[in-house]
Amino acid sequence: MEELDKVLSGDQTELLNTIQPFQKEIIDSFLEQKNNDYLEAAELWLNSTPSNTAKFGAEQKKEKVYRDKLIEEIEKFLCGDDSYSEEREKIAESGDQTQKYIIGVMSAAIGQTLGVAGTFIAPVIVLLLLSFGKMAINAWCELRKEKKNTAANNV
Repeated sequence: MEELDKVLSGDQTELLNTIQPFQKEIIDSFLEQKNNDYLEAAELWLNSTPSNTAKFGAEQKKEKVYRDKLIEEIEKFLCGDDSYSEEREKIAESGDQTQKYIIGVMSAAIGQTLGVAGTFIAPVIVLLLLSFGKMAINAWCELRKEKKNTAANNV
């Protein structure tokens, strides 16, 4: 899906600007603390939230599990899993192809699947997308498939 490829290959600053300004300020601080490591900043976000998001933030040492679950859902969204076909279609048919719109659709859909507010996970989705680098979606999906196959063969 060409629209989604633009999100991964787009400008990193522009992608960070898709989240709310107050969220971006916090994320910028986390990135500074973690030497621009997107995955570590995502973990900080998942651990530093108010108690009403305890499902994702309260239990220390669980942040990697939540981050990995988000990556799984992003993979499903980007790599063509049927569970997100309506949302991908919505993006394809929309006149709004901005990164902000696409991140909004992704975070709402993934948030609904995980039972958490899309606005809470939007910054994490942005950070995870940034961690993938400027890779085409097909290449990233193949890389994920290879990683899963390797992991399955090592069990």
